[in-house]
Amino acid sequence: MSIHKIIGEKMSKIHQEQQKLRPGQIIQGKILKIYPDNKAQIQLGSKNLIAQLEASLSIEGRYHFQVQSSEETIHLKVLGEELQSQSKSVAWNLIEQLGLKTTKSNIALVNKIISQGISFDRTQLKNALQLLDTIKHKGPAQQELVEMIKRNLPITENVFNALNSKNSTDLTTQMRELLKQLKPSTDLTFKMEQIINPPVSEKVSLTRQINADNTSNRQQIFQVLKSVGLLDKAVDFATWKSAWGQPKAILEKNGTSTHSLDMKIPFHLNTNVIVKAMEQVVLNKQALVTHSEEILNLFENKLRQKVVADTVLTQKEFTDLKEQLFQKITPHLSAASEQSIRVLSNNSLHLEHVLSVLKTFSDQRTYTQLTTALSSIKLDNLFTNASPKEQFLQQINQVLQYTGLSYENNIATNLKEDNKSIKSMLLQLLQHSDGTIQEKAGQLLHFINGMQLNSVNESANFIQASMQIPAEKLGLTKDMELEFESRKTADGKIDPDYCRILFYLNLEHLKQTVIDMNIQKRSVSVTIYNDEYPKLKDYTQSIQPVLSQGLDALNYHLSSIHFKALQEQKKTGTDRIKPYQSSYQGVDYRI
Repeated sequence: MSIHKIIGEKMSKIHQEQQKLRPGQIIQGKILKIYPDNKAQIQLGSKNLIAQLEASLSIEGRYHFQVQSSEETIHLKVLGEELQSQSKSVAWNLIEQLGLKTTKSNIALVNKIISQGISFDRTQLKNALQLLDTIKHKGPAQQELVEMIKRNLPITENVFNALNSKNSTDLTTQMRELLKQLKPSTDLTFKMEQIINPPVSEKVSLTRQINADNTSNRQQIFQVLKSVGLLDKAVDFATWKSAWGQPKAILEKNGTSTHSLDMKIPFHLNTNVIVKAMEQVVLNKQALVTHSEEILNLFENKLRQKVVADTVLTQKEFTDLKEQLFQKITPHLSAASEQSIRVLSNNSLHLEHVLSVLKTFSDQRTYTQLTTALSSIKLDNLFTNASPKEQFLQQINQVLQYTGLSYENNIATNLKEDNKSIKSMLLQLLQHSDGTIQEKAGQLLHFINGMQLNSVNESANFIQASMQIPAEKLGLTKDMELEFESRKTADGKIDPDYCRILFYLNLEHLKQTVIDMNIQKRSVSVTIYNDEYPKLKDYTQSIQPVLSQGLDALNYHLSSIHFKALQEQKKTGTDRIKPYQSSYQGVDYRI
């Protein structure tokens, strides 16, 4: 399972740091036992440790401690008096001890931190309270700030906005809001539509691709169609772009409805013929590049001179040129290309066309663009004909590839993006836009950043991953959420024998549904939470053997299937995989 590495490494580093007490860190502890020689057993987080007392503390008392040193002997300074049961006074006293403002919202935030037993330092708390002061809706913001402190994330406005966006909306909604503001048929709109829109016909997909190319002034498909004889030599790019205006308008008006299937392709072209011609060019790339370069070496200078001077080749030169084209180029193209070469005339217009053909087939960018276009055009066909499992994996791969979840990793490893990601294009859009477009682009960027921050939660022995997937293509009404938890093997990889996966679905008829799949020693137990659970149990009786057989084929054993109400899932707290809490290790503490 590939999950952007740079964030995984960063989160792993954070968790390694959290396993050690940091100077300035503030943690809550409880005195469990008092021993002779001023020693005591204290509870810090989930660990019980022995400490040397240099302060008068009460057994069963709870205190806030601030780490003074983290060398061989760790010194813990007691902050304030023993913590009382009244949480408000505890928060008030702690804020006063740290010299911060004791406002109502500040006390509420500190109460949340204390109640969850989260450790923090003065700088973290100060930055969190300053950020909270700038936010209008303080209630929801407090939970985001608690999460930032718990996970030791930078307490900055950008990180807050990323988490807040991720937790308050979904990817499809954010993309649709931006699409309303953007011009159609750009690379950015094309990629977002590919992720969130249901699959479309080959004709619609081809039209979208060509319009995106025309908007960006990419001429590769146009030049290839002229080169293989499907488009008249006299058609220039301006005429080509203009002709595609009508199908573009139909798509913009009707979207992917059945009305779009009736639109006509310009120049009497046929979708299947265009796609096959493009496939043949890509298939014969090496031969076309090699032979085009060979012919250019022989004729390029002469052709340029004749085109500029508006004169012709000698009869022998023209005959030799056509012979070279027949022998080396047409065998690798469609039948239309042979006829196109056969009717060549020895005039400057046709000689310019030949030069353009050779330049097109010798240029690596031609094949890169054709491959990209074919992938997009074929994607919907492949998706429609694929099994549900393949559709699910295709959608995940497309989200990972297009959104830019590995954007920073690509930069850090000097890996170039052949196809620009949505994130990289959003960064450019923010620099060259204003008003509503800038606002919506910024919101989507915050959401993608939030996806990155939430994607991986890693410790020495465990890994957690979460992902939000636009799911209209999969027949769902809203985005699907996926959460994954696994042990690590000795070499740091996911252990397929011990893991847990949670699926959060919103189905058209069954509505909100949660599937909790737990794997222990390759034994699989499944719990399905849904408000129609009694009926669902009866409906699925016939397909349970199919699930069991499928798991057997993968060397897993289905041990049980349970159906429960959604409310029961929320009561038991299984609605989310909980992040790993920090653990504090050590044997010699001085208080």
